[in-house]
Amino acid sequence: MAMLMACGSQKTFSDGSVLGTMTPGQLPEVTIDGKTMRLAPGARIVNTGNLSITPNQVPANSRVRYKTDASGQVSQVWILPAE
Repeated sequence: MAMLMACGSQKTFSDGSVLGTMTPGQLPEVTIDGKTMRLAPGARIVNTGNLSITPNQVPANSRVRYKTDASGQVSQVWILPAE
């Protein structure tokens, strides 16, 4: 899979997803790479076991791959293994 470099150290993949470090906040907000972002209505978060979880179940400073929708809200999050 080809990786493209976006601004700074942010990595964007061909499917439009981006690598980051996420910490849950007060719903519907999350912090990704120090930037406060909103979860889209119906956003899906998947843990390393491929199970859907709620935002409050996301450990602080989790490595994630995420996608945003057309309005810039986080619509999908995949938690990556700690490696």
